[in-house]
Amino acid sequence: MSPKKGGGLREHSTGGRRLLVGSLLSLGILGVPLLLLGTGASLTSGAPGAAGGGRVAAVASSRAQSGDIQELKLAFQLPPDTTTTAPPAPATTVPPTTDPPPTTTTTAASDSATGIATWYSEAPAGTCASPWLPKGVTLTVTDVSSGATITCLVADREADNPGRVVDLSPSGFEALAPLSQGVVEVTVSW
Repeated sequence: MSPKKGGGLREHSTGGRRLLVGSLLSLGILGVPLLLLGTGASLTSGAPGAAGGGRVAAVASSRAQSGDIQELKLAFQLPPDTTTTAPPAPATTVPPTTDPPPTTTTTAASDSATGIATWYSEAPAGTCASPWLPKGVTLTVTDVSSGATITCLVADREADNPGRVVDLSPSGFEALAPLSQGVVEVTVSW
């Protein structure tokens, strides 16, 4: 290898090869479509109802008997131009009803979540903290194992700990389980 940067290859000119490659690409991009158009490409209409519906371009190439000339045929099938309008529907009138609709009593399903409840000493009695619910929401907290239930008002925000759904006041937690237990599995609904 030559001590010059890039070795001996840089000493040779590549201009001729670049010109050849550029000419071939230009010929391919511009010359082939012109050649195809000049060799008898024809535009014919396909039979209506042929498979494919809509616009179909079929390309068929065949060799001529005399040489290597290829013929390109494009067949376009256009959907028939049919414009129809439906007659307007007759106007119907609904007679007014004299009976009011029946009243139904349904209870809206409340949202709920199941997870772990803990307690913290700074919470005033009757309040709790939630990781995602806004302050002022009233929660119903039910111990999953015993079925004991309390209600509390979300008054604080707790850290988002995986699995924890509520932090209760000491008195609220004691209504569900002893404080020494520390955690209890609950379902909260709001």
